[in-house]
Amino acid sequence: MKNELKQIMLQSTFKRRMGDFICNFTAVVLGIILTFAGSDWIEARKTDNEVKKALFLVKNEMLINREYIKDMMVDEVFQQRGALYLLQYKDSLSKASPDSLEKYCNFDLAPQGFLYTNDAMEMFKTSSLMPAIKDKELTTQIIKTYKDMNAAFVTFDDFTDTKIEYIRRLTEQAEALDFFDKNGSYSPAELWNILFRFPGGVQALRIIADMHNHPEQIYGRYLKQIDETVAAIDEIYK
Repeated sequence: MKNELKQIMLQSTFKRRMGDFICNFTAVVLGIILTFAGSDWIEARKTDNEVKKALFLVKNEMLINREYIKDMMVDEVFQQRGALYLLQYKDSLSKASPDSLEKYCNFDLAPQGFLYTNDAMEMFKTSSLMPAIKDKELTTQIIKTYKDMNAAFVTFDDFTDTKIEYIRRLTEQAEALDFFDKNGSYSPAELWNILFRFPGGVQALRIIADMHNHPEQIYGRYLKQIDETVAAIDEIYK
């Protein structure tokens, strides 16, 4: 009888100790899990904030490029209109408006100061944060937008380089140089009366007028792409 009671007491003590051990073990395991879960959440939160900051810089860089692309569009449209206006009156410059000739006659031979920038994007790519963007379609969209922005600058550079080359050839004609040497000042009509004497005069203006058909549409597509990508970044990372 005593042995049976002793056995029961020992079993009861063992069960209590076992129960305490299981409870303590469970508490320890849950604590470890919660610690790792909390650590993962904190790390994910930190990464998300870093991505948000990086995308803020990328977005601002896109907007800077957007302003340049808009200015390039305005500049090319203006020069195209000027070339078309001069061609319209190439045989009768005396009938052209003096104000319009003054406005359109000068084609700047200095390269424009439009510089494509992608520093923020390059830093973002090398920081290993890009894979952490929530929406993978946004990643693709950003990459495409930078590719299109670069294409916009290449488009304008091609236009500018071609224009400069043709106008330089024209103004370096012997008769044109002689005119510049003898005349310290001259009206736009006098200048183009000289330049239209050469086949290159009409050719240069046609190149400027026809190189890009509807530049508003060409550059407008690039501007639209930037606007859509900026809106997508704002939507996902408010």
